[in-house]
Amino acid sequence: MANSDLRVLVALSAIAFSALYVVSDVIELAAGGLTTGQLIVTYVAEASIPFYVLGLNSLQQPRGGWPSLVGALMYSAAFVGFSATVLYPLVTGTRNADTVFNDFGVIYSIHAGLAFVGGLLFGASVLRARVFPRWTAFALIAGLLVTAILAGLGLPEGVQTVGTAVRSIAFAGMGAALLFVGRDRIRLVRRAGERGAGGTLSTVSPTMSRTARIRDASAHLERP
Repeated sequence: MANSDLRVLVALSAIAFSALYVVSDVIELAAGGLTTGQLIVTYVAEASIPFYVLGLNSLQQPRGGWPSLVGALMYSAAFVGFSATVLYPLVTGTRNADTVFNDFGVIYSIHAGLAFVGGLLFGASVLRARVFPRWTAFALIAGLLVTAILAGLGLPEGVQTVGTAVRSIAFAGMGAALLFVGRDRIRLVRRAGERGAGGTLSTVSPTMSRTARIRDASAHLERP
């Protein structure tokens, strides 16, 4: 698959499935609990998350570095587990969310921890790499913190969906950036990172402004 095809596929997936994830929460809130249709929508949305998160990681390498890769792997692993918690009520027929959480117990808690730490690492890598807009990193981190705080306070599941919505907006924003920010600019930054990793472009720093970084990268990439 060509890199441009991967970029578009990851972008559309991040936008569409992030929106679908929010829709599944709205359906659950409107229905007052778990329903078969809502569980199917949630499963499709959650099962897609590893694909586009790993894709986003790939598209911000090498500037994302190990925090991007490790964060993406941890976050993806968490949602493989979360997907199982959606399949469980579909198979068993239970429609009580508390029963599902109790049945999974510590397994659910472990995956929640993976999602939290992995998401923070990935958000930090987005800030470092600056391939995606900085606001998407802040939104991802904020969404994780909001979810953790609300869950820690023992607030209802409906209130906790605020954090899910913020995280979904973050990933959708990364996808939109891939489509609309301009593939040439993203390619310049990534190529600059590749040369920087090889020691030939040391002047391109993650702390530079986006405009300055791209201008500097362009000047170096024009050299033979």
